[in-house]
Amino acid sequence: MTRMNKVADTHKDSVDSAPEYMVYRPFGPNIIHTKMSNKLVDALHGIFVKQSKKELAIGEDNQYGLAGNNKVEFFITEELLGSSTELLTNCLTGCASELYTSNIKANWAHQQKIVTPKHKEIVESHFKNIQLNVVILDVWGNVSVAGDFNPPHRHTAMISGVGYIKMPDDIEKEWLLEDHDPSSGMINFWDGRPALYGVHMHRAKPVVGDIYCFPAWLPHSVHPFRSKGERWSFSFNIDIANQNPDLELTEFEKAELRAERRRLLKELKNAE
Repeated sequence: MTRMNKVADTHKDSVDSAPEYMVYRPFGPNIIHTKMSNKLVDALHGIFVKQSKKELAIGEDNQYGLAGNNKVEFFITEELLGSSTELLTNCLTGCASELYTSNIKANWAHQQKIVTPKHKEIVESHFKNIQLNVVILDVWGNVSVAGDFNPPHRHTAMISGVGYIKMPDDIEKEWLLEDHDPSSGMINFWDGRPALYGVHMHRAKPVVGDIYCFPAWLPHSVHPFRSKGERWSFSFNIDIANQNPDLELTEFEKAELRAERRRLLKELKNAE
């Protein structure tokens, strides 16, 4: 059986966020939120219907490879996806690429204020030629029932994410009945420690069709719910790299900056 493992090259003309993406930066790292197409949601829904009702073979079952305590956890493979493989590949590649470039943009927004004009010119020229290599390492489905949960954990790739296919029947009512901020079945992202004026936790309410991308090292957890029915989600791990420089400088470019600094120092000295 071939597991989901895809490599894609993505060219981006700009590091500006596309309108269909929303960048969350509640603390240090970015979290990307976007929507899956209805066609992709329907395709994955069909896979969940099939896999959740059968006895999984050893090569299909991912129960013991994950941190979660869920009813069923199974690998999502190219064989299962069939003609929908490209739909999922494009969705995950786009989300991961947006996370990568949004992080560059956030870092550069601060750095560009302190660099020399030549340095700014070089880096912004890099942004016109971003060529991302995206490797989808694995994708797996999670079927949760009342009482199931995911303890705080992290992943070992570069980028991870979660998408939602189905929610429990009465989850909206359950949220309304909670006597504090709703949490049942929700995902929490954790960063840092509780401190005055410091955000350390971000909670997201799952909605069918939603998908989130975040750094794989970011700890996250999922609260249990009590409602009847099942919660269907899928998770994934991705590695990503820019084949061209972005914020990093080549040796030739560093030499250009040294020459610029010498020129600027000479101008300062002549102005004295």
